[in-house]
Amino acid sequence: MKVGALDVGEARIGLAVGETGSSWAFGRGYVVREGLEADLEALRQFAQREGLERFVVGLPLRSDGGMSAQAERVMGLVEALRQAGFVVELLDERFTTKLGQSRLRSAPKRVRQEKGRLDEAAAIALLESYLSSKPA
Repeated sequence: MKVGALDVGEARIGLAVGETGSSWAFGRGYVVREGLEADLEALRQFAQREGLERFVVGLPLRSDGGMSAQAERVMGLVEALRQAGFVVELLDERFTTKLGQSRLRSAPKRVRQEKGRLDEAAAIALLESYLSSKPA
């Protein structure tokens, strides 16, 4: 099954794709956020282009496991995706941004400085975590 991962931030949504049965995830860039309707349309196009069957969305919980303000905003997008007919699974993303940052350290400086690369790297880390937790 083909799965897309979303690392939802205030300015951008990082994108990644992968397939269950594999532990590999591949970055697909990012979407610049322009409001709920525009975000939904961009994600619809992404899902169609990639042939996705579901989304995994990172939920930025607080260190105590409670909902952060950003997690509340992410849930608004998740509900809109579900109402649009998408299957959405949530995954704790507290450490994916740090993992994404560590992966980017070895990239060339121009790549590290490009806005959105961290969002994409976090989406890759999120999806790899999800895929490794699923049986083959």
